Amino acid sequence: MDSARRPCLITVCLSVLAVTCLPCSGSPGPSLWGKKVVFMGRHCVWQLDKGCVVPPLEELSVCVHLHREIATSEWTGFVYKAPGERQVELGLAGRGGFLVAWLFGHQWSVPEDLPLKCWHNVCLTWSSHSERLRLYINGSSRLDAHVNATLPRQLAHNGTLTLGVSHNIVGGVMEFENGKNFLGAISLFRMWGHERTAEELRAHSCIDGNVVRWDNNDWDYQICLPEDDTNVQCGAFPNVTASPPTVTNTTPGSPTSTNTSDPVTPTETQQPSLGLPVSPTGLSTTKEPSDLNSTGTGIASTFYRVQMKLNMTMTVTGSDPGETIQTWVQRKLGEVRMNALHFQIFQSTYKDNDKKETQRVEMAAELRNQKRIHFGGEIQVDSRDVHVSHIDPGSCPEDTHESIRGVYIWPIKDAQKTETMICEKNSGARASRKCELDGVTEKAKWAEPNLKACKPMITISDLDNVTVTANNSADVVDMIEDLLGVEGDLSDSQLATVIQKLDEVLGVSTVTPALGEDIVSIIADILGSSSNLSAVANDILGITGSVGDQMDFPEESQNVTVPSLALSMINVDPEQFQGLTFGVSSFSTGLAPEIFVNQAFLSQPCDGTVASISLPRALQNFFPEGNKKKRVQFHFYGTQELFKVMPSTTYEDPETNWTLNSYVVSASVNNSNVSNLGNPVVVTLTHLKPKEKNDKVECVYWDFQKNNGSGGWDCNGCETLPSISAYQTTCHCYHLTHFGVLLDVSRTPISEADQETLMAISYLGCGVSSIFLSISLLTYVVFEKLRRDYPSKILINLSVALLGLNLVFLMDSWLSSFGFYSLCITTAATLHYFLLASFTWMGLEAVHMYFSLVKVFNVYIPSYILKFCTLGWGIPLVVVSLVLAIEKDAYGNVLSGDSLDSLQGSEPFCWMQSNVFFYITIVAFVLLVLVFNMVVFIMVLIQIRHMQTNNPAATVNKRSVMHDLRAVASLTFLLGLTWPIAFFTWGPARVPMLHLFSVLNSLQGFFIFVFHCLMKENVRKQWRIHLCCGRFRLNDYSDWSRSVTMGGRTKQNHLVHRFPSVKSVNTSSRKISDDSTTASGSSSPPYLQWA
Repeated sequence: MDSARRPCLITVCLSVLAVTCLPCSGSPGPSLWGKKVVFMGRHCVWQLDKGCVVPPLEELSVCVHLHREIATSEWTGFVYKAPGERQVELGLAGRGGFLVAWLFGHQWSVPEDLPLKCWHNVCLTWSSHSERLRLYINGSSRLDAHVNATLPRQLAHNGTLTLGVSHNIVGGVMEFENGKNFLGAISLFRMWGHERTAEELRAHSCIDGNVVRWDNNDWDYQICLPEDDTNVQCGAFPNVTASPPTVTNTTPGSPTSTNTSDPVTPTETQQPSLGLPVSPTGLSTTKEPSDLNSTGTGIASTFYRVQMKLNMTMTVTGSDPGETIQTWVQRKLGEVRMNALHFQIFQSTYKDNDKKETQRVEMAAELRNQKRIHFGGEIQVDSRDVHVSHIDPGSCPEDTHESIRGVYIWPIKDAQKTETMICEKNSGARASRKCELDGVTEKAKWAEPNLKACKPMITISDLDNVTVTANNSADVVDMIEDLLGVEGDLSDSQLATVIQKLDEVLGVSTVTPALGEDIVSIIADILGSSSNLSAVANDILGITGSVGDQMDFPEESQNVTVPSLALSMINVDPEQFQGLTFGVSSFSTGLAPEIFVNQAFLSQPCDGTVASISLPRALQNFFPEGNKKKRVQFHFYGTQELFKVMPSTTYEDPETNWTLNSYVVSASVNNSNVSNLGNPVVVTLTHLKPKEKNDKVECVYWDFQKNNGSGGWDCNGCETLPSISAYQTTCHCYHLTHFGVLLDVSRTPISEADQETLMAISYLGCGVSSIFLSISLLTYVVFEKLRRDYPSKILINLSVALLGLNLVFLMDSWLSSFGFYSLCITTAATLHYFLLASFTWMGLEAVHMYFSLVKVFNVYIPSYILKFCTLGWGIPLVVVSLVLAIEKDAYGNVLSGDSLDSLQGSEPFCWMQSNVFFYITIVAFVLLVLVFNMVVFIMVLIQIRHMQTNNPAATVNKRSVMHDLRAVASLTFLLGLTWPIAFFTWGPARVPMLHLFSVLNSLQGFFIFVFHCLMKENVRKQWRIHLCCGRFRLNDYSDWSRSVTMGGRTKQNHLVHRFPSVKSVNTSSRKISDDSTTASGSSSPPYLQWA
């Protein structure tokens, strides 16, 4: 059938293996009923077990009992997150007296603060069909909210769930968010795959869930063991007397009736209750009905095989009704505390009312987790078509299990029970193992033990003393796999030991698919670590190749996919070989890639793939002769760590800087060396970083013999095809090996050596500038006579801004190393503020020059400096405040290579990480100030030249040239005219310009001290008067009595008037010199006040 929805009549024969978990007076079972988990500030982690997978639910109900002991402003009840996502998919929390419900990243708040010292039953229900989210507290409705139709229609599949604390998955490892922990006790967390009504929640509040149960098997905990509590609302066992399932009359056309009586022997028109074992008419059993009905409270678990035939009339999408049947059976069993352990549909026939044809579909599926999928229609069961037989699975025998975590002797255990034991090395933790019911043999068998909480008894170094044989090779591989999970990153010696043992395993063992997958998983774990792989790259490639060559499998092909690594092996018939194409359709870092194989040669690039490699028909000439197997294998490496070589061995040109810009794909033929192919191998690789206009792309292959046998990239025998795409490159190669794409990005980054040099220049320059800016500020603050005029006051403010900029810059990397989010944002915002303040005061310096020298007027401006301070410190504050208000995450921890000047190496750096805000609030702001300052600078130089032309006495002065040069240099640093160098750091001159930029701008504070403090006569005289002694001390400084200050005596001279003629030059010069620079009243050019 196609995907159209049409009514169908379905008849299904199915077999359900069920277990009823009844109240038990014997030995304790895995149930957590009557128990609580105490969270009181200690490290306590309760998370959903990996074996309990939450399906993609379209509706759900969640209930949890909470007992708060200590009042906190924020707490977390539970959090469920989609795989790899940070937003809360489903959750419950408290915040400031409000109860907060989370769904699909959105939150709804209810003004409800759960009282302390008592239990509260909090339930959430949601349905994508009703689009309603409801919250109940102790059976009373507190929230009934509409859920936007644009939000997802299904709960994310196979997510992670924690109680009492929120979490994130980082690099495949669960990390917990502290500060919002629940302080109290939690009990009876349950999830159902359907939306329960308010009446159901009130009447049946003690029924266990059918998606997540309050059961040991559904939860993973290592430290905080559950504690008994007689005050828990539902007691030690769930309610098993819930209303039985709906009973449907099987007479065609008759209405559906509901039987609310206890599950007794039904009539022929009733469906049997699946809540408790019964002996209805027509049931064939292996024991007498009295035996079946004798399941009293003294029996912990009773197992049955239930076989039934049912008719289902409904609207079906597709031709597989199996999922719907599983949903119905599991829901009916879950309502009465029964659980379908194994589920199998023997056969199904359906009749398409449109096509009038009948098809038979054979299907089989394992129902590992309880799930609920919405469907419309009705299911009819005749009691005569239900057959129940008793199962006696027996017990799991005593078993001794040896591993790196110790030797554990598991005692005899009943089916579906879990045994726990104290860990050998760390007695505070527990090991557990479940006795499962085998769905095929219907006998009890031990599952694999859960020893995750137990510390290992040996280390990787101890493997050197292990002799690998054919009998223990699988155990050695298991030991390595376990040890890698404990050790993490490996040292060179540990890495060599692991590689050696894997090589020995391959030398003595028959590689089964299971063993091969374990070895490949170990390789994937090594590739995902931070270990140095350069010395063992060829060895690792050799091991994966040997796995592909030696693996023994009966089928035509075999695929192995693990995180970041994939192998595909195909046994080919040379006579039928027409080519092969292998590709990776999708891949995300840390996940297993999705691969495909096409039994044909594709000469054109495979669009939309991460990587693909197509082998021509000419390859059949290289298949081994005789009876040797003809096998082609493909490898995909979703990591670059294996193919990183030392800088001295990097494939490079002296003028370029190459980097691997794709994942690596390879192909090989067993027992054959393929070269000089008549037709090329077509390799298509997607770029990890889009190719930019001037970037070079080169197709390369991994040469095992290069760099003295360590391996390296080479391009011989590979041709890079021209492409208009910036995201993909196609290569033609005439041999087989590992292929990749190198990208020359010398245009953008700089070498590591240059980065270190620039970083040293930056920190040294900023440190020197900070010292001399402090000296300048101290001088002007201590000596009151120096700060009476406007230019000096503006200079003081500029020095404060630059000092703040330098100090925050120097401390930025140190502050970012603490890893505190709020501290990083504060640091970045402060650095942003002082940068803008520095340029604002540079601009105000230019404004004052313009008023004084270009647009000269004698109008008095009240509160002149106050207005400047309002602008100089207020404008940056407004800009930074707007950024924080609009998007505070615009600031953050970035690599310094992304910063404005690329001067901090590769250390973490708190700075602006949003490109939009960076270009608007920094680049545009700085560019505007610099353009204005440049215009004023030119106008001032023209004005000075005009004044010199009209003043012959000044031009005759022998020192006028030196004065001019000093004035130009002084104004250049004062107005920040060295900063535009940043806009010219492109192309071949990039590195020299960056060095020049670093020197000039990091030392801006030092140059301001030199030109505006050290070289100013009045400053030197103040130093000599107050700081020197002996013959260097200046006792008489009568020139100050002749100076005309601007503080309080002549307000009409606050700004210099215009220069109407040559005659007025001396007057103007006098007034400017009185303002700041000369104490003698000479007719020197007025620009010397800034020199």
